[in-house]
Amino acid sequence: MAVRFTQGEIKRLLAHFRMERKKRGSCIYLGIGKDGKFRNVKFDYHKDREILKPGTASQIRKSLLFESDKQMREYINSIL
Repeated sequence: MAVRFTQGEIKRLLAHFRMERKKRGSCIYLGIGKDGKFRNVKFDYHKDREILKPGTASQIRKSLLFESDKQMREYINSIL
């Protein structure tokens, strides 16, 4: 079964990595990833409980250098 993420979880994950919007109203987040290197993530936030599409979650996962969706789920659960 596919691992699903809500927009609220992704928003808190980006806040955990201290990623901030490029400018007000932008959907590009900039910051330092878990490996200490500069990263950018495209994430268009609407509301906390809305489920992300699997492709969007996969792109965010790749941008943050997680090996799999399951690993990203475990990381989110450990910080929340």
